[in-house]
Parts: sequence; C-alpha cells; structure tokens
Amino acid sequence: MTSAPQEQGPAAGAPGDSDLKKLSPEDKVLSITYCPDTYSVTTADGRTQLFWERNLRFKTDSSVIGPESGAPAIAGAGMQGDRASVIFSKPEEIGQFIKRKC
Repeated sequence: MTSAPQEQGPAAGAPGDSDLKKLSPEDKVLSITYCPDTYSVTTADGRTQLFWERNLRFKTDSSVIGPESGAPAIAGAGMQGDRASVIFSKPEEIGQFIKRKC
C-alpha cells in the first residue's frame, strides 16, 4: 500500500533551495531536444550539454521559489557533470518543452 505524499506549505522546498525565479543564464533552459538515447539541453548562456537519457531527470516545483512558467531551470546532480535535473513549474510543461530532433 502506498501512502499519499504529505502536503507542504506554499513555500515548499528544502532548506537552502535557491529561488528558481532568479536564474543566471547558465541555469535557465531555453530548449531540450531528444534523439534516441540522448537529450541536448541548451541554456541562455548559449551552451548545449548532452545527457544520456538515464542521466537527466525531470522534476517540478510549483512553490513560490519554483521556476517561472516556460522557463525551466537546470541543476547539476552528478559529480562529473554527467547528470542533471531540469525543473519545470508544472508537469504539463515537460512534454510540451521537449522536442524530438536528430
């Protein structure tokens, strides 16, 4: 039996979480494309990073410190820069934002 997640207040987030509405260009995602087994993530600073599909996580943060709608954030999650999380403001944005392109 699975229990429902506990609700948190509107300012949810772990202590020390950054305000994802105030992103630097290297943390603001402009586009994500997918070509079998690889995601290409382009950020506002003009860089494109490649991630093997199992090394890129998609998350949401609808709290007051979550990203603006249509402006997801990227946060490193691996020690060698090979893993990351892209954080969207709501789940519906995930499928709309990622484009298949080879």
